[in-house]
Amino acid sequence: MSLCELGCGSGWMSRFAARHGVHAEGYDISPEMIEIARELAAEEGLDVHFEAGDMEQLDLGRRFDACLLYDALHHTPRAELVFATAHRALKPGGRLLLAEPNWKHRFQGREASGQYGVTELGYSPRRLKRLLREAGFTDIRRFHNTRKRLFSNSPREVAAHVAEPVVYRALGPFWTQIWLRASAT
Repeated sequence: MSLCELGCGSGWMSRFAARHGVHAEGYDISPEMIEIARELAAEEGLDVHFEAGDMEQLDLGRRFDACLLYDALHHTPRAELVFATAHRALKPGGRLLLAEPNWKHRFQGREASGQYGVTELGYSPRRLKRLLREAGFTDIRRFHNTRKRLFSNSPREVAAHVAEPVVYRALGPFWTQIWLRASAT
């Protein structure tokens, strides 16, 4: 299996994939972050390719089974260009995996934006799905990270388990991450 990660930063997700037998490549606009990613991969003895590049403009040649955008898309105001890059990187039927903070991050990220000079946006699931369709993706699915776990039969654990979906449904629009999966055509 092959994976490209766009906006990889220090490459922790690419390194994680490589530790589990995936051929991984990571791309980030920051040469400094790419250097850190390379150093960390070398320290771990991992064979991961990291390269500096703008995720809005890369052309990776439709050679990947999967493309990952983990906590990176909100750093660009041009998500449509990033989705076009992802689509160009994927083999037909390849999967894009996307994890992003929700629309509220646009407001929560103001401090980081001012302090570090980085773009901090938030996208709604509806907008992301529309942009994915426009980029040529199909079978777009949203799912939640509900942190499900095995629980005991204590009344407290059972009540927490039963209440969790209700809480996520009620509060999700304000504080959950958006997880999407889409297929390349």
